[in-house]
Amino acid sequence: MSRRGIIISAIIVILIVAIVGGVLLRQRLGQSGSSSTNATSTSTATTQTYTATGMLHIEGTQLIDATGHPVLLHGAQIESPFNYMKAWEQGKQPSTTLNSKVFDAMVHDWKMNVLRLPTSNWIYAKYPTDYLNKLDQAVQQANAAGLYVVLDLHDTNQGGSRYSKDATLPKTEDIAYWKTIADHYKNNPMVMFDVYNEPKYHDWNTWLHGGGTVGGATVVGMQDMVNAIRSVGAKQIIVVEPGSAGKGGQGTDAAEEGGWTTIGNNTINDPNILYSLHVYDKINLSPQQQDAKWGPILNHYPLYYGEWAFLPNAQISAHCKGVSHDQADSVVKAFLDYMDSRHANWSAWDFAPPHLIQDFNTFTPTSLDVPWTCGDAKAVAGMGQIVKQHLTGQ
Repeated sequence: MSRRGIIISAIIVILIVAIVGGVLLRQRLGQSGSSSTNATSTSTATTQTYTATGMLHIEGTQLIDATGHPVLLHGAQIESPFNYMKAWEQGKQPSTTLNSKVFDAMVHDWKMNVLRLPTSNWIYAKYPTDYLNKLDQAVQQANAAGLYVVLDLHDTNQGGSRYSKDATLPKTEDIAYWKTIADHYKNNPMVMFDVYNEPKYHDWNTWLHGGGTVGGATVVGMQDMVNAIRSVGAKQIIVVEPGSAGKGGQGTDAAEEGGWTTIGNNTINDPNILYSLHVYDKINLSPQQQDAKWGPILNHYPLYYGEWAFLPNAQISAHCKGVSHDQADSVVKAFLDYMDSRHANWSAWDFAPPHLIQDFNTFTPTSLDVPWTCGDAKAVAGMGQIVKQHLTGQ
């Protein structure tokens, strides 16, 4: 072979080696990239499905479980005869809506991990043994299913209060109640205490320290309630709400939609406080407007939406006012996305027909894609389908 032929052959061999090597290198890199993507996906899924363990406490803006893992609480409220004196005295049983079948559906089918459970100090005071026995049963079954339980005080006229509606705020009777309840559950790591639902305070100083009387009731502050719980050795997380001290609305809405914007330095002196908001007719505010309602709480403490919902069938039409039928789905989805973006804990209102579910047999989620008009209490329409899909990804 001539010198020229040898040179050409050598060049061809070099080109073939380069091409084959390039292909192998690209395949190797491609496999490596695929492996990395899978690892990230697995890690995300593991985080989302993590099951909290033991008593929760607060570190910075997060809830932390007994093993040091960050936890987000996502679940629902269920009302029952525990917070309605009339229903209790009519012999209606809390176990009708609060039982293992319901709790299992919440945990296994809906991927929830928290139950907000309203209670009444007045019913307890009148029927202490029966009340506490039935409450124990509900709490134990919820815990066994995998639910943390937020025991919430509804000290209202419907709950049996002997005072006027103006006295819907913490009072001396509530101190005694919380000492009893906290002492009873202080060794249960899956219980938390929401000290008063939507209190009607006139200002932040009274909210924090109490003072004076309203409608014959002696007013106590949120700090007093927290101190009462701590005095018996209970270390669990305590939830507080701004109510009308936050001046979030007008009239009766002030306690329901109040915010933390103007709280200033009137925060609770305790390291394990979870600040809460309730949102109904303001669910369609922009993220910036929602942030404003948290005020100085945002980015300094963990957030908890103790109650929230879009309710086309509420008797109060304001709960759906300003949102058309065609906008409802996107409004609910946007609020869920907002809560996710702020790492907020939440309990939706409520896991009962006709709100999140259609019935207590199949637990079929309600839909907003059925005919309804705002304020029609008979409409079986709700955000259940959207909430369930958000939690389960299905």
